[in-house]
This record gives sequence, structure tokens and C-alpha cells, in this order.
Amino acid sequence: MHLLREASSDGGTGSTGRRPFLLATGAALLAGAGAACSTKEPIRVGFLGGLSGRVSDLGIGGRNGAQLAVDDLNASGGLAGRRLELLTRDDEQDGEVARKRLGELYDQRVDWVIGPMTSTMAAAVLPLVNERRVPMISPLAGANDFSGRDDAFFRVVSDSAASARQQAQAMLARGLRRIVTVADTKNAVFTRNWVASARERIDGGGGMVVQALEFEAAPGLKFLELAQRIVGIDADGVIIAASATDSAVLVQQVRRLRERMFIALSVWAGTEELPALAGRALDGVLVTQFFDRFNTAPRWLDFLARYGKRFGEKPGYAAVNGYDALQMGAVAWRAAGRDGLLQALRQVRELDGLQRKLQFDAFGDCLAPTYLTVVKDGRYVAVTA
Repeated sequence: MHLLREASSDGGTGSTGRRPFLLATGAALLAGAGAACSTKEPIRVGFLGGLSGRVSDLGIGGRNGAQLAVDDLNASGGLAGRRLELLTRDDEQDGEVARKRLGELYDQRVDWVIGPMTSTMAAAVLPLVNERRVPMISPLAGANDFSGRDDAFFRVVSDSAASARQQAQAMLARGLRRIVTVADTKNAVFTRNWVASARERIDGGGGMVVQALEFEAAPGLKFLELAQRIVGIDADGVIIAASATDSAVLVQQVRRLRERMFIALSVWAGTEELPALAGRALDGVLVTQFFDRFNTAPRWLDFLARYGKRFGEKPGYAAVNGYDALQMGAVAWRAAGRDGLLQALRQVRELDGLQRKLQFDAFGDCLAPTYLTVVKDGRYVAVTA
């Protein structure tokens, strides 16, 4: 049985040793740095993400979250008496541009980089990251391709396999057996991982993926034709792995043609804007979430208030993870300094995130689970088994 609960309206060089250390709490991180930063050269942190175009919501949210973390650290004296400075670059969701902009950040001698915000851009820059050995901490790149690698790439989200299987299991529990999958190849590294992992669970649970469809997000895309292909297949449910905007339009078209078809959206779509993008067409749609929208921990509520005051909007998953990614780098820098930062990050096993303790394995892969919601009357509602 599935229970629903309504969302709240708040809606140096040197070894670090062989023993893994635990990251300090947010309060400990901010404390004891002195009353004010000195006039020393600032610690530069890069941010690389899509700040324009179809996925700019992720880039802007991630940048804002990272910036608020920088503000918090600087208000407490910075790191070792040095202020932090966030240098931002727009990757334009283009691999060649992303590599160029990352090179620009390296030219500015950044100590570490936050980003990118999509798995496809992460795959594009990863060879350069490992060549330069400057740590990169991604807030969102969840593709399975990055798991289990001894490299300079870290992240504060779990890989997509576990999340997609969780979503597929929820569909099986609802009696759905014949599923169509739809993936946007503009972010193929993530979306193909998502639908492949979902298919693995569906096939193993007595169901079947009867057809796997793909499209490439672009201006002028004919969503009605794609929706017609979906509803023309003998299936009782569809999994869509696409951005919030494209998912919303596709949901509208599918529901106009086949009102009662069950629809599930990948974690990529679970933004603050999604419920308002397609109106009542989204009612009952299953959406996986990177963070707990119903969390009431004091630290989280404080972040909500301060973020709203600073940026004039509620934070979404990109902002939450951008904040945690910046803090992860800062605590490792405090422990080891610039020269030992990469090794220090490899020793991380736990981080006090905004909402919960984040666990990491020996490869810097985050083990935090995702959450399931449905949309009801224009708002997210939690789903618990």
C-alpha cells in the first residue's frame, strides 16, 4: 500500500593518513576561523554549468547554491583566514565549450571546480579533469559511467542505476507490466543509463519494456508526434527521462491522447517549476527527487529562508547539491590545503549535508538514496511504501 502525505507550504602536501576521516558538521566547519578574513589572496573555486539555454535552471540553481556556501564560509572567516571567490563559467551544454571554459578556470588557478550539472557535460570534460588533477565535484552528474573510478571526479548524488530501479519497482508494485521508455539523447549519458537501469528492474520483476524511444531536445521538436508514437504502443506505462520543460510538454500531449496512461519522470525533471508547467495533466505523475522536499530539520529550514532572501525564489535540487558540493570541497581543503586536496577528498566517507549525512565509497561516489513523489493539485506529494 502506498501512503501519501502533503508537502509543507515551506515547501599542503602531506599524508592524510590511511584512516578515513569524517567531515565535520556545518556548524563546526563554519566555526573557529576568526572574526574576519585577512587580505591574503583568495581561494578560487570554479563553477562550470549550463547558465543559458534549455537546462539553465540547473546551472543557475547550482551556481546559487555554491555561492551561498561561499557566502557562509566567508562570513565565518573563510578557510585559514582566506576568503573564497567563486568563478563561474557557462558550458552552454556543449562539450567543446565546456572543455574551453574549464581550461579558463584552470588558467585562473582554481583549487577545485563545482560542476558540471549534467552527465553528458561531465563525460565531455572528464579526460581534461584527470589530466590536470584539479578535483571536480559535481552536484548532479549521476550517470553510472562515473562509478567505481579512481580519478579526480567526485559527486554528491548517487548514480542513476539505484534511483531508476527504485522508480521501476514502484511501477511494478502498481501492477504495471508493459512499459515504454523515452530518453532525450541531448543528455544521453544520463538518460540512457536511466532507462537501461529501469529496464533491468522491470525485466527482472516480471514486466517488460515493450519499446525504447529516443528524441533529441531542440527548438521546434514535434512533441505531438512523439506522444502519438507512445500511445500507439500497447503499454500501460511510460518512463520519460528528460528535462522538466520537455517532460511537461510531453506529458500534456500524452494525456490529451490517452488520459489514464501511467507516467513516471526521471530525477532530472523534478524541479521547482515542473508542477506549474503542465497544469492538471501532471496529476498522478510519479517523479523521482534528489532531495527530501518535506524535510523539517532546522538547518534545512534556515537554508530555505536564507536562499529565498538572497535569490528571491525557493531552492531546488540543483541549489541544494551545489551548496553541499562546495562544502565538501571546503572541508577537505581545511583538512589538507590545496596540495593535498585530491587525496583528502578520496578519504571522505561522510558529509553533513543540508538535509542529511551523505555517505561516500572509496571512489568518491555518493551513496545517498533518492525520494519518490507524485504531483497532485499542482504540488509534490511524498510517496512512502
